[in-house]
Amino acid sequence: MNETSIEDILDYRCWNPMWDAFLSVTDIYDPLEIQEIVCIVSMPDRSGVLIISDSGFYTTNETALNALKQFSFAHCLPEYPVLSSVLKDIGAFGRYKFPWACPNFTLCPLEGVRQSIWINPLKIENIYELGGLHYAQLLNGIKLMVPVQRYYALLRSEIACGVLAAIRQDTSDLSSRPMDYLKIPNTSFGRSLVKRLLLKKFVTCKYEIHRRYQRARFLHYFEKLEKNPQDIHWENWQ
Repeated sequence: MNETSIEDILDYRCWNPMWDAFLSVTDIYDPLEIQEIVCIVSMPDRSGVLIISDSGFYTTNETALNALKQFSFAHCLPEYPVLSSVLKDIGAFGRYKFPWACPNFTLCPLEGVRQSIWINPLKIENIYELGGLHYAQLLNGIKLMVPVQRYYALLRSEIACGVLAAIRQDTSDLSSRPMDYLKIPNTSFGRSLVKRLLLKKFVTCKYEIHRRYQRARFLHYFEKLEKNPQDIHWENWQ
């Protein structure tokens, strides 16, 4: 890998020339224009996020969670609050900092004291250290400062990929190994990822996440209907 300087890295902590370079080519966020998100990065010292996808770069004044909520709604994909409650109840995927996942891809949160970044773990080439800081180099060449060390990025990626494989298992009978449901790149990060326990053996039964999600979603909206029926977005049910 070529020598990297701090000026080459998109830094979530403070504004640098890389932010100007990205914002000069961004479009306004329209979730229907995106099929797969690579990462969501909060902009420093101002509201809004930068969304990097395989098809381009987008900005919105919304928070990362609201941008993800809009994407889920536009594509009729799992809602994060409901999915995270399901994963918490299962227990095998930890108790906090849950990923978001759908059959197509997954995003895991890498959280620091001030900011969090949502990143697609299957798009990471590796996590590197530079002057006591850490950055992710993505498969598309973009370098992104992250608030966690490589070990913790692997831990969060393992959980996210484990959930993704469990969701994909519901629609296929490829194998009994989670890693067979994932296209893990042959990179330093990918080679470390395939060794993780959650990718060696499923911790859920087939259809378990789907079944639990449908029940949790029903109860979620039923409670809302009881308390505040005027707040229900009825277009979701058409």
